[in-house]
Amino acid sequence: MPAGDGIDVSPSDLVAHAGHVEGIADQIATAKQAGDAVRMGAGAYGKLCTIVPVLINGLQGVLVDGIDTAAHSLRDTGQRLRIAADGYRSADENSRARHDRIRDAL
Repeated sequence: MPAGDGIDVSPSDLVAHAGHVEGIADQIATAKQAGDAVRMGAGAYGKLCTIVPVLINGLQGVLVDGIDTAAHSLRDTGQRLRIAADGYRSADENSRARHDRIRDAL
């Protein structure tokens, strides 16, 4: 971007994007709940392979924790996007008020 072009940010677009990100977080949280609810039983592979469910359940626990972390991260991102939108709105309102005061003083 060439110098001096500035950045155009729409707070309402940021809020809409936050809603989209939070919707994805909800879907990921549903996947986490499914991972928590479904575990392989100890006898799933028979008596000769009793270690397999233990190993798979251990891996599943790591994956479910990662999914949970992703959902929390997305919710945090949504919240930060909303905070950024509020900051842009506040800056716009403050600038408008300053311009109004200058205009009224002329």
